[in-house]
Amino acid sequence: MIRAASAALLLLAAGPALAAPGGAMLTIAQGRWTCELPGDATTPPVPQPQDNFSIVPDSSYIANGVRGTYLLLSRKLTMTSGPFAGRRFDKVGLSLIKLGSDGKREALRCVRAGAVRDDYSADEGSPSE
Repeated sequence: MIRAASAALLLLAAGPALAAPGGAMLTIAQGRWTCELPGDATTPPVPQPQDNFSIVPDSSYIANGVRGTYLLLSRKLTMTSGPFAGRRFDKVGLSLIKLGSDGKREALRCVRAGAVRDDYSADEGSPSE
């Protein structure tokens, strides 16, 4: 009995478990995300609709009608399954910047463009008013 109490005190003294390596596990704002290549002072951004996706509940996303999952640790987002499996992004403010295989930022950026409800209504045809 004394050993059990000692073990319990030792566990309590150890403190809370540390966060997962890579930072705190988070989620992204749900809704439609549109992707583009940035423009400059003389040219507008170039939409990249093939890279668009929607963030939905349960750390999931939908791209081209197919569901996948993602993991966001601190500022690093990884698409872990589904059509974009393996894609990685750096969360910068309200944007996601695509990361290359070397971990460096690429030109593609994605921004939240609408609510989840808007995305689901688009899948079912025109939204009813």
